[in-house]
Amino acid sequence: MFMTVVGALNEGFLQTLKLFLVTLIGALPLGLVVSFGSMSRFAPLRWLTRTFVWIIRGTPLIVQVYFFYYII
Repeated sequence: MFMTVVGALNEGFLQTLKLFLVTLIGALPLGLVVSFGSMSRFAPLRWLTRTFVWIIRGTPLIVQVYFFYYII
């Protein structure tokens, strides 16, 4: 029984690592685009990225999840 539990924990750990890697692959380019956009000399791009960051920071995570799941 102990080995069954350890096997299930190992399987869950591997799934967590896979999810982390997928998230990292998606978040790294988005973060770079937003960070470079907020430092841009092109004013509309700078305004757009700073507004995006302001909205994301100002809303709770559950509201963002609902928005992206149900509306988009």
